[in-house]
Amino acid sequence: MSAEGFRQEMPPKGGFAGVQWQRIPLKKPWSGLKLFTVWAVVTAASYKVYFENIRLRRRLRRENEELTVAIEPLLIAERDRMYLDQLRKNREDEKELMKNVPDWEVGTLYGDRVFKTVGDNIIDPCSVEYYAHAQPYARAYMHTYDFWM
Repeated sequence: MSAEGFRQEMPPKGGFAGVQWQRIPLKKPWSGLKLFTVWAVVTAASYKVYFENIRLRRRLRRENEELTVAIEPLLIAERDRMYLDQLRKNREDEKELMKNVPDWEVGTLYGDRVFKTVGDNIIDPCSVEYYAHAQPYARAYMHTYDFWM
């Protein structure tokens, strides 16, 4: 490049503009009235949603309680039926296991009745007797379940 094609940049005519060193105040995009109005609208809407949610939760809780009350007799009957089925299975398993033992009568201890005055009342067995022929983990599971309920 030759010296002929070289052109140095110069300041514009009249010079550069002065350096602004004073603070420029910012324009406020929201006035106090606008901010208060937005706050009031958002607060009112959130309270409306909050109280509707409370009403909805109460209605759902009441519905669940009504369902529980309606189905509870069925659940109790089913639990009792399963309990009696397990007792019957225990007696059948005892009969199968002790069939080779002479003079063994199911529900007795070598022919002697353990409970003599029960009549038609049912005797609830202890958990060891109830889970005698169940899986090994079933009794531990139910003990833990009963403990937390």
